[in-house]
Amino acid sequence: MTYPKFIIDKKKLKNNAKNVLGMCNKLGIEVVGVVKGINGLEGVIKILIDAGFKTLASSRLSQLRKIKEISPGILTYGLRIPMLSEVDELVSCADISLNSSVEVLRELNRAAFQQHKRHNVIIMIECGDLREGIFDEEELLNTAIEVEKELSNLHLLGIGTNLGCYGSIMPTPEKMLELISKADKVSEAIGRKIEVVSGGASTSLPLVGKQIMPKGINQLRIGDALYISDLDDCFQYKVFSDEDEAFTLQAEIVELKDKPSHPIGTIAVDAFGNKKEYVDKGIRRRALIAVGKQDLGDCFHLRPLDKRIEIIGGSSDHTILDITECKNRYCLGDIISFHVMYENLLMLSQSEYVEKEYI
Repeated sequence: MTYPKFIIDKKKLKNNAKNVLGMCNKLGIEVVGVVKGINGLEGVIKILIDAGFKTLASSRLSQLRKIKEISPGILTYGLRIPMLSEVDELVSCADISLNSSVEVLRELNRAAFQQHKRHNVIIMIECGDLREGIFDEEELLNTAIEVEKELSNLHLLGIGTNLGCYGSIMPTPEKMLELISKADKVSEAIGRKIEVVSGGASTSLPLVGKQIMPKGINQLRIGDALYISDLDDCFQYKVFSDEDEAFTLQAEIVELKDKPSHPIGTIAVDAFGNKKEYVDKGIRRRALIAVGKQDLGDCFHLRPLDKRIEIIGGSSDHTILDITECKNRYCLGDIISFHVMYENLLMLSQSEYVEKEYI
């Protein structure tokens, strides 16, 4: 067997995905399945389609092309506002895209005309997270009117927002009502009701679970919450239990020794240029596992299945564990298992040095 290994439980993933679909659909909310966080893994795409997803999204055009190759009938959704340099390619592989600049919308219209297509667009609204989105209301309405009246190869599908990414702004009922109000103004300006009010990503899901999502939000773009249960850490909402986690990292112990817990010598910076502080706990039993930051990102986001394991740190190719308090007597060559958080999921799914196994 080859390690490190990223294990994907197909049954658990499908059940988790169906549960998210069900809870949202009961409230008339469409769920767009986001696959960028798992690097558009073909096996995961097929599981989501099997679970009932009709629209899949990514910020990577190569992943949108892959979705169309797997299932041409699935709607594809470009998550990242387009670069001017990629509008032709985007129109060729995405049915829907998020946008915030009228200059890009004009180029999308040109590309759609040349490809004999009508491309669906959602205009992004700035609700305080300060990533993408139109902040000025007059600019929003003028952009919507131009798309509706002048850009004939575009269809203004709706408006949307993003929260909980750059600015760490929590989605709240008040933020959703702000978005709904903007949607009403856009509908009035263009003379018809827009079809979609897209209320954010996984961080908006707790509003659905707690039954406080305002009526009028009819779409969410969900990725993280389909795959891992880390919403509980920040939003006090658990989408599924630890037992239902579908993704597990397994890594092999390559060194097992008793060592001092404090480095010996003049302390400078680590391999990544970080100046760190170390706590002296005396001699501790330490295990090195053969997986590192190049494979998984921040090792402190890993969640060992053995709760007595403490993650001490890591480097490019190693993660260091304190196993002193463990009841299990680990040996060289043993396999340690972890559940993961979003950054780990993102990195592990794209690493060519980590084997992917579906069970």
